[in-house]
Amino acid sequence: MSKLDDVQRLAGVLRGVTIAAMVVLPLAILGGLVAIPLTPDILSVDIAPSPDATRMQLMLAAGLGLLRPLILLWTLNEMRKLFGAYVTGDVLTDHAARLIQRIGQGFVAMAVVPFLVQPVQSVLLTMANPPGQRSVALGLDSEMIFFVLSGGLIILIGWAMREASAAAAENRAIV
Repeated sequence: MSKLDDVQRLAGVLRGVTIAAMVVLPLAILGGLVAIPLTPDILSVDIAPSPDATRMQLMLAAGLGLLRPLILLWTLNEMRKLFGAYVTGDVLTDHAARLIQRIGQGFVAMAVVPFLVQPVQSVLLTMANPPGQRSVALGLDSEMIFFVLSGGLIILIGWAMREASAAAAENRAIV
């Protein structure tokens, strides 16, 4: 049995796990949205929302909070495609390298979106406070740094694979 067979088998398992995650994640989010009433307390933000925040402000803040899970779903779908390519033996190709780069872009987006969304959410949730008690929260944490660095690494690996794929194709054309 070749190592490619091992890659294909593991890729098949990982594709199945990824598909399961892509089904469970939206169901869990939808279940949470239906089961839990939208109050300032349940929003996962690092700032105390105004008790006078309007329903629209709460809904906008919650909607912004859904951007990260949407990016996660997109990234999982790119992983599913990559694992599917590996299952069919499409391993060291430009197509696989492009998918790897997209996964890296998803990781970077997973860091950038909260960095941009958190200040907007904080303004929305404290807008009902009197002047002087409104807030803008901006934060950077180790998870964001990890996702940016991991995403950058994955993008770079995909880029290197694209270069290697192009060189291999050029070599095949010469022979």
